[in-house]
Amino acid sequence: MTEPLWDVEALSPYFGKPVSWVYDNHVKKNIPSFRVGQHLRFSPTEIRNWLEHWRLSA
Repeated sequence: MTEPLWDVEALSPYFGKPVSWVYDNHVKKNIPSFRVGQHLRFSPTEIRNWLEHWRLSA
């Protein structure tokens, strides 16, 4: 079964960052995100993969 998509309010505490940080990094295309209508959404799997890639390349 696929995990539900995260919204900004769910992703913010996952990163330990304010909601404004999530929006800023979405605009800068620094984090994988997409829109469902007017709503910003994040795939938990993509976020975890992105973090792992970022961690390994740092």
